Amino acid sequence: MLNIWPLAIPDAAQEGFSAFVSSISMSADTQLKPWTVTSPYFNSGNFNATTGNYTVPATGRYAIAATVSYTLNSALTLSLGAGITPWFIVRRSAPSSRDLISGLLPLLNVAVTLLTLRAVLGAGTVTLTGEAQLNAGDTVGLYYVADGMTLTLSIDSAVWSINRIT
Repeated sequence: MLNIWPLAIPDAAQEGFSAFVSSISMSADTQLKPWTVTSPYFNSGNFNATTGNYTVPATGRYAIAATVSYTLNSALTLSLGAGITPWFIVRRSAPSSRDLISGLLPLLNVAVTLLTLRAVLGAGTVTLTGEAQLNAGDTVGLYYVADGMTLTLSIDSAVWSINRIT
């Protein structure tokens, strides 16, 4: 805690984590894991790198950020359906489920004479940032939501972090 009279500001470096993961492949909804928190990344002790879950130690406002770089393992052979929109999400999973921050995979929509195509880009980066009020005991994770897309997605690298700001 940084004490500057009359303010007391939590030191983000004291509570939170920053983690890295690479080489994960998925074709259905899943939580991203396992993570590494070795230097230059860090862990205050409340992030379980094996399960990918962060357990909030104290009620407050938290800054949340994630950057996920991906590639598709194969080319599209059919257009995605109109209702299919895959995404990444930071989700509070306990004590009750609540979506906190989300980011869609970039899509290409083409509609010209004799051609209608809707496709996920073959490679891209999704960035999620925001702040959320979290309560002590909340469990938070980073998830991929396929939303009906069955193509295999490979995570080339991802970094995510949560740090207490109040």
